[in-house]
Amino acid sequence: MVSLPENVMKLVNDPSAVKILATADAQGNAHAIQVGSLSAPDANTIVFGAVLMKTTGKNLENMKANGKKMSILVSGGKESYSISASIKDYQTSGPVVDGMNEHLAAIHLRAAGVWIVEPAEVFDQGASPNAGNKIA
Repeated sequence: MVSLPENVMKLVNDPSAVKILATADAQGNAHAIQVGSLSAPDANTIVFGAVLMKTTGKNLENMKANGKKMSILVSGGKESYSISASIKDYQTSGPVVDGMNEHLAAIHLRAAGVWIVEPAEVFDQGASPNAGNKIA
């Protein structure tokens, strides 16, 4: 586990940032979706709602069972970071789910549950000479 650097956490929590979640199926085929509900409540935790997730949800369950990491790309302007994360939990009730659904209600969506992941590595992928460098 690593802690998200402050600048990465700020971008992860920026509602205008583009957040792409990448998973793989049991055969190793990549699958990516945009996830607007993704946020970091603290530097060691990333959460996102299971909103209309079918293929991604199946992939996350399989990856969790097999100890595989998923990936998140978060971008805003010239800033971009790739976060490799361990899948820790999927909650279908409780305060985390309630809080997520309060947020989503404003856009008339509801999460069936909330995935909780833990950052493992962070790479700078922005438009700068630092692109590709591991930063955490």
